[in-house]
Amino acid sequence: MNYSALALFFFFLSGLVHADGLEFDFSGCSGSDDLLNTLTNLPGCIVETFFAFIVSGLIAAIQGFIEASFQFLFSSPNPMLFCEPYNAILVVLESLFSIVLMGLALMFIMRSNDVEGRLAAKKWLENLCVMIIFLSFSFHLFQVMLDFNTYLSTSFASESMIDIFTPSASFTSAIFALLMLFLIAIQLVLTYITLLLRYILIPFLLLLFPIAIFLYFIPLTQSWGKTFLKMIAIIVFMTSLDALILLGLAALFNTADPNLASPLVKAFAILFGFGALGFINVLLFLKAFMSVATKSKVLTGVIGFAIFSKVLKR
Repeated sequence: MNYSALALFFFFLSGLVHADGLEFDFSGCSGSDDLLNTLTNLPGCIVETFFAFIVSGLIAAIQGFIEASFQFLFSSPNPMLFCEPYNAILVVLESLFSIVLMGLALMFIMRSNDVEGRLAAKKWLENLCVMIIFLSFSFHLFQVMLDFNTYLSTSFASESMIDIFTPSASFTSAIFALLMLFLIAIQLVLTYITLLLRYILIPFLLLLFPIAIFLYFIPLTQSWGKTFLKMIAIIVFMTSLDALILLGLAALFNTADPNLASPLVKAFAILFGFGALGFINVLLFLKAFMSVATKSKVLTGVIGFAIFSKVLKR
């Protein structure tokens, strides 16, 4: 009686092993209506149910990561929540602006008899005037960037596409399902993490944006300003590229491609295609941060060389 109850329990659980179009078919738990047959198949039923629930967990995890990724794909934190630290950054920049302005006045006085000096001072003054305008509207400029990115993302793709990236397929081999779903789950975790990281970085990019503008309009630090602005643009518009890729994938998978005739092949192609967004986002992050890291390395090398030269002179 205890064996029969255990067999019935596993048979009941086996019917729960499916989620969102992906299913795993059992064979080891058949024949539960016959007690002798049930006892004979019990070891295979237990093993298959164990693997099946691992597959079921992967299926549920895959669908969860897809849904969460879609949410981060079309959303950004509200910049208005970070007005206070943003205003604190502007106060610091105003102090630095006063120092730069005094340095410009000193430069103009010391090089008043030099035509090139006067032209350089005039150029600096023009840059400072433009800087004031851009800093005054920097918060709104960043908001426009976010809104434009959202507009592009929602134009290329939409949350309704989640149905396309929730394919239907049925697995019969537990080992094959485990292997393929595990690889897909790793890809989707990467996609989710990169989109989550981009979402978390948006407030920090907002605070960095006025600093980048300030550095860009100072001739001595213009290259740093360009580097930071480039990094901000890459991360902000990352989801627009992702949405464009999803648009291409949706168009591809909606065509009658004979290579995707099998539901199982099509399901794997769709899931691997969506998971590829994670690798693309990683490359974008590397491109954004490596430019800053390279700039820092160059600066460190220059400072180190200068210090080393002074030590040798002594």
